[in-house]
Amino acid sequence: MSDEQPKTRSIEREIEIDASIEDVWKALTEAEGLTRWLCEEARVTPGVGGSYWVSWGEGQAGESRIEVWEPGRRLRLRNLPWEAASAQYDEEAASATPIIQEYTLETRDGKTVLRLVDSGMPDAPEWDGMYDGKSRGWEMFFYALRHYIEKHHGQHRRNIVEMRPISIPLVEAWEKITGPEGLAASGSFAGAVPGTRYSVTTSLGDTLQGEVLINLPPKTLSITIETLNDALLSATFEEMGGITYIYFTLASYGMDAQADEQLSERWTGLLQGLFPVS
Repeated sequence: MSDEQPKTRSIEREIEIDASIEDVWKALTEAEGLTRWLCEEARVTPGVGGSYWVSWGEGQAGESRIEVWEPGRRLRLRNLPWEAASAQYDEEAASATPIIQEYTLETRDGKTVLRLVDSGMPDAPEWDGMYDGKSRGWEMFFYALRHYIEKHHGQHRRNIVEMRPISIPLVEAWEKITGPEGLAASGSFAGAVPGTRYSVTTSLGDTLQGEVLINLPPKTLSITIETLNDALLSATFEEMGGITYIYFTLASYGMDAQADEQLSERWTGLLQGLFPVS
């Protein structure tokens, strides 16, 4: 066996949040905080040697070991390549190249700067799709964290989630969700630059207005929706093994139970109409 370590690559993300380090640390390290921006379920056993478990639903969970726990300063998590890579890397090879997520926090001009280095992903062609997906995913998650803390801190999140394979190609899927059948029966996201305003009317007849956070056709759209009590919508598409997958979330805050239920019914119906479950 060769002693040469496989080549790896990293993803780096940084975001400035108008909140205290203490608030950002809690959102990053407490189970309740994590479910308000990152995942659907979470369990955290704090301290070095503790565990950090997050889940987005059945088959979408991961657990890490805490290697560094410096409250308000640094969090380092160690996890091994998960089931998506198991067919390509045996246990011994995987253990030699652990995937590490290291978060650091600092204060800059009265705001908190959160930085992530996600390292250890193999630098091999079969990992390109995962690398691209995680790169865009972390950008969406960091925007979600800032959105929660700056606009809805302490509020419960109701999240409409669709994560599944769909039966149409990537470009067609993008056109469906961003075009007249989906989000823009009138208005358009074509050419919309992050940081600019938008206004559209959906095929449901709802008027949406807010800010464009990410617009990367034909893969990722993330927008705030001020007309839904400052909700946050993110939709991304991936192609793996000739199959297109949708990862959609619509996070709402501060709405009553009846309004939440009606919102869920309407948007779930829209998504199922666009992308029928086969």
